[in-house]
Amino acid sequence: MKKISILLCFVICLLGLSACSPETPVDPNTAATLESMAASIIEGALAPLDADQATQLTDMGAEYLEYVFENAMGMQVNGNGMVSGFTSWQKGIAEIGAYKEITGYSVKYNTKGDGFIVDANIACENGTAVLELTVKDDLNRTVESAAFNVDRTFGQKMKTAALNTLLGMGTVFIILIIIMAVISCFNYIPKIQAMFKKETQTPAPAPVLETAPSEVSENLAGDEELVAVISAAIAAYEGSGASGISGGYVVRSIRRRR
Repeated sequence: MKKISILLCFVICLLGLSACSPETPVDPNTAATLESMAASIIEGALAPLDADQATQLTDMGAEYLEYVFENAMGMQVNGNGMVSGFTSWQKGIAEIGAYKEITGYSVKYNTKGDGFIVDANIACENGTAVLELTVKDDLNRTVESAAFNVDRTFGQKMKTAALNTLLGMGTVFIILIIIMAVISCFNYIPKIQAMFKKETQTPAPAPVLETAPSEVSENLAGDEELVAVISAAIAAYEGSGASGISGGYVVRSIRRRR
């Protein structure tokens, strides 16, 4: 195991040394051609246009940009990449002032080795910037993208970083406050539901209570036949000697019991 570990460390060291190999220099003629292309793009397309003209041109679309560059400048470009280039150029110029001149170039291969990165150093009224072009290593030297990067001081970078930090933290706290407010409203949901139920619920009909039939008395003394029958029954009862009641009697009222 110890020998295997040593061998792995040796292989890793070799790989690290190979990664630290010096960059392959770009052929001077190729570099001069790429620098000329960068100058043509800056002074022939980007710098002459104001913000409104650049917006009108990019609004025409990527294919139209490709057509313009090919017919007006004899250059192959990626339309979408150039749209981004025009947009970043106008934003940078609005920040550091109008374009003045190109102060230098830097040409190198990209990390894959299948294209070039051309940096054009630009001086403006209120600062400096770098226009970075990525160019494909083919016969046409197709420009794939362009980006205008403003050179900022350490203080400006720290200010931008602080603003980004405050914006990010502020957004997080605002979202948390909104979530807390929403969660606190959950306590009122049952009360609101109960209120809606009370409003929509129809009252139940009152139960019908069955009342016991009351005793109704009715004076039946006016019924002559009934009075005669009852009187005869009482007379027969007294005549049989079953009762100790003597003397006459008078039927004054008869009431029916229910």
